[in-house]
Amino acid sequence: MNIDPILACPMCMSGASGQELMAANTAILLMLGVLFSVLASFIGFIVYLAKRARRFGAETDPAS
Repeated sequence: MNIDPILACPMCMSGASGQELMAANTAILLMLGVLFSVLASFIGFIVYLAKRARRFGAETDPAS
């Protein structure tokens, strides 16, 4: 029993070209864009919280 065709995706098996290939590439780029924007937002929020904690910590520090 040959299991190779079962493991391959339809795009690989059909030898997609033209519109199908462009659609698959666009979908991948869209998913990567969403992923990176969510990660960038998360990192930005963490940086914001760190700056805010540092600022409020300096204001309430009696040693300063």
